Amino acid sequence: RRAEDAAYFFKPGEKVDTAAYYKVLRYTVLPWLKSTYPSGNYTWTQDGAPCHTSKKVQDFCRANMADFWPADMWPSS
Repeated sequence: RRAEDAAYFFKPGEKVDTAAYYKVLRYTVLPWLKSTYPSGNYTWTQDGAPCHTSKKVQDFCRANMADFWPADMWPSS
Protein backbone atom coordinates (compact mmCIF):
# COMPACT_ATOMS: atom_id res chain seq x y z
CA ARG A 1 0.00 0.00 0.00
CA ARG A 2 0.98 3.56 -0.50
CA ALA A 3 1.45 5.90 2.46
CA GLU A 4 -1.42 8.03 1.14
CA ASP A 5 -3.80 5.11 1.67
CA ALA A 6 -3.66 5.68 5.43
CA ALA A 7 -4.34 9.39 5.21
CA TYR A 8 -7.69 10.42 6.58
CA PHE A 9 -8.88 13.99 6.77
CA PHE A 10 -11.76 15.00 8.98
CA LYS A 11 -14.07 17.61 7.50
CA PRO A 12 -13.51 21.20 8.65
CA GLY A 13 -15.51 21.74 11.81
CA GLU A 14 -16.20 18.02 12.27
CA LYS A 15 -16.18 16.96 15.93
CA VAL A 16 -13.66 14.20 16.47
CA ASP A 17 -15.22 12.25 19.30
CA THR A 18 -14.54 8.69 20.40
CA ALA A 19 -16.88 7.18 17.80
CA ALA A 20 -15.32 9.10 14.90
CA TYR A 21 -11.74 8.40 16.00
CA TYR A 22 -12.44 4.71 16.65
CA LYS A 23 -13.90 4.33 13.16
CA VAL A 24 -10.76 5.81 11.58
CA LEU A 25 -8.50 3.63 13.71
CA ARG A 26 -10.42 0.46 12.92
CA TYR A 27 -11.10 0.93 9.21
CA THR A 28 -8.21 3.10 8.00
CA VAL A 29 -5.23 3.10 10.35
CA LEU A 30 -5.15 -0.52 11.51
CA PRO A 31 -5.48 -2.08 8.03
CA TRP A 32 -2.71 0.21 6.79
CA LEU A 33 -0.43 -0.64 9.72
CA LYS A 34 -0.98 -4.37 9.24
CA SER A 35 -0.21 -4.22 5.52
CA THR A 36 2.72 -1.81 5.86
CA TYR A 37 4.28 -3.36 8.97
CA PRO A 38 3.18 -7.02 8.90
CA SER A 39 5.82 -7.93 11.48
CA GLY A 40 4.37 -5.32 13.86
CA ASN A 41 7.53 -3.22 13.91
CA TYR A 42 5.92 0.04 15.06
CA THR A 43 4.86 1.81 18.26
CA TRP A 44 1.48 3.53 18.47
CA THR A 45 1.29 6.57 20.75
CA GLN A 46 -1.34 9.25 21.19
CA ASP A 47 -1.66 12.51 23.07
CA GLY A 48 -4.16 13.23 25.83
CA ALA A 49 -7.11 14.21 23.63
CA PRO A 50 -10.36 12.85 25.11
CA CYS A 51 -11.02 10.65 22.07
CA HIS A 52 -7.53 9.13 22.46
CA THR A 53 -7.89 8.39 26.16
CA SER A 54 -11.43 6.99 26.07
CA LYS A 55 -11.84 3.44 27.35
CA LYS A 56 -13.13 2.21 23.98
CA VAL A 57 -10.08 3.52 22.08
CA GLN A 58 -7.58 2.44 24.74
CA ASP A 59 -9.06 -1.08 24.80
CA PHE A 60 -9.04 -1.26 20.99
CA CYS A 61 -5.42 -0.14 20.78
CA ARG A 62 -4.30 -2.55 23.51
CA ALA A 63 -5.96 -5.43 21.67
CA ASN A 64 -4.94 -4.53 18.12
CA MET A 65 -1.81 -2.39 17.96
CA ALA A 66 1.48 -4.29 17.90
CA ASP A 67 3.20 -2.02 20.43
CA PHE A 68 0.92 0.47 22.14
CA TRP A 69 1.73 3.07 24.77
CA PRO A 70 -1.48 3.55 26.80
CA ALA A 71 -2.61 6.89 28.20
CA ASP A 72 -1.18 6.18 31.64
CA MET A 73 2.27 5.54 30.17
CA TRP A 74 2.57 9.02 28.68
CA PRO A 75 3.30 11.69 31.33
CA SER A 76 1.10 14.76 31.37
CA SER A 77 2.72 18.09 30.61
